[in-house]
Amino acid sequence: MIDSHCHLHHARYDADRQSVIQAAHQAGVAQMMVIGCDLADSEKAVQLAESTPNLFASVGVHPHEAAGFPESDLARLAELAQHPKVLAIGEMGLDFYYDHSPRETQKHVFSQQLQLANQLDKPVVIHSRDAEEESLAEIKNCHPVFGGQVHCFTGSLAFAKSLLAMDFYLGFTGIITFKNAHELQEVVKITPLERILIETDSPYLAPIPFRGKRNEPAFLPAIAEKVAELKNESLQTVIQATTENFERLYHIKRN
Repeated sequence: MIDSHCHLHHARYDADRQSVIQAAHQAGVAQMMVIGCDLADSEKAVQLAESTPNLFASVGVHPHEAAGFPESDLARLAELAQHPKVLAIGEMGLDFYYDHSPRETQKHVFSQQLQLANQLDKPVVIHSRDAEEESLAEIKNCHPVFGGQVHCFTGSLAFAKSLLAMDFYLGFTGIITFKNAHELQEVVKITPLERILIETDSPYLAPIPFRGKRNEPAFLPAIAEKVAELKNESLQTVIQATTENFERLYHIKRN
């Protein structure tokens, strides 16, 4: 399995990071992509990926951090993206649920990163919450040439269908295991298996039966099992498909 979105460089792992990575491998999670959320955070993600086998990184500016991102830092972000272990630009996007940054600023920084990804021939990792129409408008305007994933997908069926029509991948987290996630479970059912990625978004959103604990990549099998149940497929089929999807999107060659 591949955890397509996690934050292993987060301070919550400072005491036991290597043990967490080892536990993930023992659980069958062969590779993980560590996601940056601002410039300093992206630098940490790259450093961890550089020093750790089977880890990759993505560099970007989360919408929560958009207000604190000066345009002059784009050049440094582009520099980080040249590292051979950096597979994508992001986490970027729009979050109109929390509105930690002004909406127009979020849109501007999102657009800048979409354009940067096209310039650097990279896929994108997108965060979208309560901003479906606006997210689609920005994506259509900048048209990510190398595709991408909308991570931690929690949107509507209509949003999912629009993204799938644009050849995006949808990343599903432990939320799909929650008892009240009925609409999201319907999204999983209608999403073609060849467009599904699985992710923990750890340390957040631990799946059942680990809900309430610090999330870890080792919990990824619970998400794969739920996808298999919802898709009426074998677990091995889901693991193989989601692994191949990650490799296809991010241009990873299997050893």
